[in-house]
Amino acid sequence: MPPTGARAWLAAGLVVAGVLAGVWSLRPILAPGPWLATTTVTVVVVGAVMATARALSASFLAPTLWGVGASAVAVAALYSGPGRLTVPLPTLETLRALRRVTEAGARAVAEGSVPLPPSRGAEMLVVVGALAVVVVTDALAVSLGRAGLAGLALAGLWTVAIVFEAPPGLVPLLAGGTSFLLLLALTRPRRSRAGSWRDGWVVAATAGGVTVAAVVAGPLLSAVPGWGTVTLPSTWGDGPGSGSGPVELSLDLDMRSSLGSRSDRPLISYTLTGADPAPLRLYTLTEFDGTQWQRDEAPTPEQPATGALWPAEEGRAAAETADPAQEGVGTLSVEVGDLDQDRLPLPLDPRRVAVDGDWRYDAERDEVAAAARATTRGLRYDVVVVPRDLSSTALQADAVAPVAPDSPYLALPQTSFAGDVASLAREVTAGTVTPYDQALALQSYLRDGSRFRYDTEVPEPTTDDAVWDFLTDRTGYCVQYATAMTVMARHLGLPSRMAVGFLPGTTSGGGRYDVTGQLAHTWPEIWFADAGWVRFEPTPAVQTGAPPVYADPAIATPVEPTQEPAPGTAATPAPTSAPDPAGPGTGIADGEVSIGTTRVPVVAALVALALLALATTAAVVVVRRRTARAVPTGPEATWDRLRVALAGRGVRWDDATTLRGAGRVVLDAYGTDPPETLRHALGRLVGTAEAARYAPTAPTWDQEDLDRWSGEVLDAFDARDTTGDDQDRQTVARTAERSPVG
Repeated sequence: MPPTGARAWLAAGLVVAGVLAGVWSLRPILAPGPWLATTTVTVVVVGAVMATARALSASFLAPTLWGVGASAVAVAALYSGPGRLTVPLPTLETLRALRRVTEAGARAVAEGSVPLPPSRGAEMLVVVGALAVVVVTDALAVSLGRAGLAGLALAGLWTVAIVFEAPPGLVPLLAGGTSFLLLLALTRPRRSRAGSWRDGWVVAATAGGVTVAAVVAGPLLSAVPGWGTVTLPSTWGDGPGSGSGPVELSLDLDMRSSLGSRSDRPLISYTLTGADPAPLRLYTLTEFDGTQWQRDEAPTPEQPATGALWPAEEGRAAAETADPAQEGVGTLSVEVGDLDQDRLPLPLDPRRVAVDGDWRYDAERDEVAAAARATTRGLRYDVVVVPRDLSSTALQADAVAPVAPDSPYLALPQTSFAGDVASLAREVTAGTVTPYDQALALQSYLRDGSRFRYDTEVPEPTTDDAVWDFLTDRTGYCVQYATAMTVMARHLGLPSRMAVGFLPGTTSGGGRYDVTGQLAHTWPEIWFADAGWVRFEPTPAVQTGAPPVYADPAIATPVEPTQEPAPGTAATPAPTSAPDPAGPGTGIADGEVSIGTTRVPVVAALVALALLALATTAAVVVVRRRTARAVPTGPEATWDRLRVALAGRGVRWDDATTLRGAGRVVLDAYGTDPPETLRHALGRLVGTAEAARYAPTAPTWDQEDLDRWSGEVLDAFDARDTTGDDQDRQTVARTAERSPVG
């Protein structure tokens, strides 16, 4: 018999606990990220919805239907819109968006390696799987009272860790095993209260013992010869992202491609003194065709990569004479591991390089290139870095580098939406005066988390202009953000290029930093007349952290439009009337959520949801009251209810037993010395039922008296001494069943 009342709520809680224990076992499979918190919250909310539906409705099917509906709404709210949370609409576009995220997640799983980066698609697969398990488990265990079958659904969450041989940890094992065994005990047919409590302690002790035994036996079994020699097939494993071979940065920067797996092994290690950590650049890219960056093969430079390396004479002279002990001058001792490249990872400021081997300097690109098939793998070299004056004051006064109109740093792809991109660039920078302010405005616009979302999965293209698609979908990773800023800057007349390298890395203390493949990155650089190429950081902080100090809008003070612009600069043209690329209202500001293409305040959305929930609850209560069946009354109905209640306490008789015979079965089942209240209440109830059944004239009766007598019989059984011999009482009851007395 399925649990009811408080037992039903407790069973629903155990279902949620069991599912979350299974989700917790996925931590070795997925890299840390918001997926665990998101899954936990959605599972708890859907579990609460089903428990509430069960309390409001007597239907076995209603909680499951409510759970399915709540799961659908939760998934659509999380993954169908441009923001982290969207009020979904039942449209085809919502289904298409969910399909795109699902396909992206499937690709990430098929092409990824353990641990899988927590992309939006992968997170959605985990959330959907967990919600499916919690709905199925609740339906089987709580609604139907079949907790044994529900264990199959719960086991599905653990198969992922089993297949990929990822140890889930002691806490998830103990929580999952204990919650399932308690669920089995809670949903089985109930005997007596004392028996239920004893069963609970037995179950808890058994769960703990089994878990401890498994933990202890695991290391012993692993030492047995031949144990673990069979490896389960898997699409993951030691691939490019986690193997031991060399790693190479891809220069195939395609705006249409989602981000594949990246190695989490340390590729570069360096010791830094005298300066703050900064990105290390390997390549610069100039040609963009509207979708993909092109890398032309230039001849090997002739200039040896020795001494000071910088395109401008002033910076080169400063690097040549720099003293490592001088304040502000940094020194790097670099060790390259399994990074197999033909360019040296170098800081972005003027530097002096000491490296063995045949390396050449390309001043046009500011790259140190390998000659004669040299490689960075296993290379060691030293760098002295001299900082430039990149203060906001200096950059405000700086002009862009004087380049010809046909310069490749101003080249733009000819697409159907090039004019829209240009209009948006002018709109974003409206009111700015200097090139530096223009660059800051573009960077701030793209880093705005209320407009754009960092995601390694790229939506499907809708136009021939990949930049316009990104500005419309507002979803992407560093390649999309950096490309968008580069192209928008060129539309404003700012000479720009793309850089490929690594973010600074993480420190292990003592000035030592480790750089993994996870930190591979791209960023835009704008060419200033005095400062040279200056890096900006439009990619959101979730991936890059804070922007460079000189590019932090909180520190820089923009030049007012009434001020005289610096020489060589011009005020930004007035914005055109071109529409926002994301359509009306899709820029989601703080305190707003999207409903389709409409923005509404979060408070208004929450109030609307609360009113909808209250209206739904009121409707359910009214319908339940109107459709509730009247409780049968009378001696026969009261006797039938008492018989069902006594059966739950282990007292049963067959249909051939007379009323008086059933009364003797009840007294014998109680044991010796039944209390007078039991004898009196049972006698009055049997007598009234006999008169109603056999007397020529129906007796008069009061339902309150019948209910009181029935309650006194049940109270006597609930209060009887629990130290007696239960087995003897059950034997008496079974004997009475075999030998009815009439």
